Amino acid sequence: MEIKIKMKMNLEDKILTIMEKGATQKIITGLLNASLKNKITRKALINAIERATYRMSLKTYQRPKKVLEERYYMGSALLHSIERLFDTDSISPNCVKALSNIFLGKVFLQGIYTRRVFEEKNGFRPPCFVTISPTNVCNLKCIGCYAGEIYNKQILKFEIFDRVISEIKEQLGAYFFVISGGEPFVYNDNGKTLFDILEKHNDCYFMSYTNGTMIKKDVAKRLAELGNLTPAISVEGFETQTDGRRGNGVFKRIMEVMDDLREEGVPFGISVTPTRYNAEFLLSDEFIDFYFEKKGAFYGWYFQYMPIGRGPSVDLMVTPGQRYRMLKRIWQIVIEKKIFIADFWNSGTASDGCMAGARGGGYFYIMWDGTIAPCVFIPFKDKNLGNIYEIYESGKTITDAIKSPLFEKIREWQNNYWIKRNKNECGNLLVPCIIRDNSIDFYKIVKEVDAIPIDEGAKEYLRFIEEEKIPQYNKKWRELVDPLWQNEYLNE
Repeated sequence: MEIKIKMKMNLEDKILTIMEKGATQKIITGLLNASLKNKITRKALINAIERATYRMSLKTYQRPKKVLEERYYMGSALLHSIERLFDTDSISPNCVKALSNIFLGKVFLQGIYTRRVFEEKNGFRPPCFVTISPTNVCNLKCIGCYAGEIYNKQILKFEIFDRVISEIKEQLGAYFFVISGGEPFVYNDNGKTLFDILEKHNDCYFMSYTNGTMIKKDVAKRLAELGNLTPAISVEGFETQTDGRRGNGVFKRIMEVMDDLREEGVPFGISVTPTRYNAEFLLSDEFIDFYFEKKGAFYGWYFQYMPIGRGPSVDLMVTPGQRYRMLKRIWQIVIEKKIFIADFWNSGTASDGCMAGARGGGYFYIMWDGTIAPCVFIPFKDKNLGNIYEIYESGKTITDAIKSPLFEKIREWQNNYWIKRNKNECGNLLVPCIIRDNSIDFYKIVKEVDAIPIDEGAKEYLRFIEEEKIPQYNKKWRELVDPLWQNEYLNE
């Protein structure tokens, strides 16, 4: 027993050293491969990464103790979800390799060090991932979709798609990409598809938000062979809820897709949109048990409805009371069940606040027409550095893009709100989002830098702020969670 404990601690120390001082990918891959031989060593690896990550956070972040604890709980849930995947022995060999060597190795371990090197060179920490929507084409027209205002059908040129990923790897040290849409699996530029990106950039790990209906059996088999993409399949609940938003027959098709992915050994998750009408159900035991136990999803993303996109409506937003109950319920599931589910707005303590504007550890968004936005849910662009085509034509690069005035102002707001404050002055991370939770501050930034709304839904959102609809929502939410933040986080 003493030998096993010593082995575990040595492994933990090795991983912490990698995170603090860096290591070659060869060394990291060797460590991971040696640890993935059987269930005992896999468990030791997961526990070591989990503990080393927490130790690293104590050295890096000046945050209230409960914030660090919730970061730990969320990371622990993710790692244990991966461990459960490995333990089933049903995951395809190439998916195991990609999850271990790329996601755990490059993104989770090596990435921490490489991003610190970027900071020393450029004066700020780089984002750790990027979301790209290479097309707005979709075979469905879901109610309330953030991409649903759309527009004329557009496709990001493959050469640009490819170049963006290459530059992000080389300049930002990021190897994790989220592919959204439109529907990513319909992307086709002169015969080049998403699979060409996955194959060419096989040193990267991808997650794709998808309605799932385009994933036929041959697609599932190809994903198992490539190994470096996990689909996050959109659901609204069960058949009545899903078909009600996405169209008749969609739920049945999604169930078949999940079965095919599980049979081929491709890890998948779910993505849901809580509204005023389904928020409680999406966190019920019935829902959680069905998708995570019966269907085999290993992660879940909760994106509360935002009044942007096609026909934005404040009335579809979850109420402040519903959001408060969701906040409590998600942490209950994460801590007690060790299931990785995260809410883009309610998990602010786990994400270390707003992730927009290419802030350190955060991300930014590139759209089908080359538009560069601070976030998927911030449909505004910089007036001079807001399009990747124009940036490349002027001889600039992706690093120039994330130094735009719009992005810099958002990062300045983040710094003043919580990042560069000590733990007793940290802004309320239960109210993290600049556009949804701090709408007046966001409105001021838009006006100051003359940011450009990218669609009619964005213009309507500005009117919601001017009409006090969103600020009133912000006020009611703060009335619930400001006391919670003060009593449970700051008064530790």
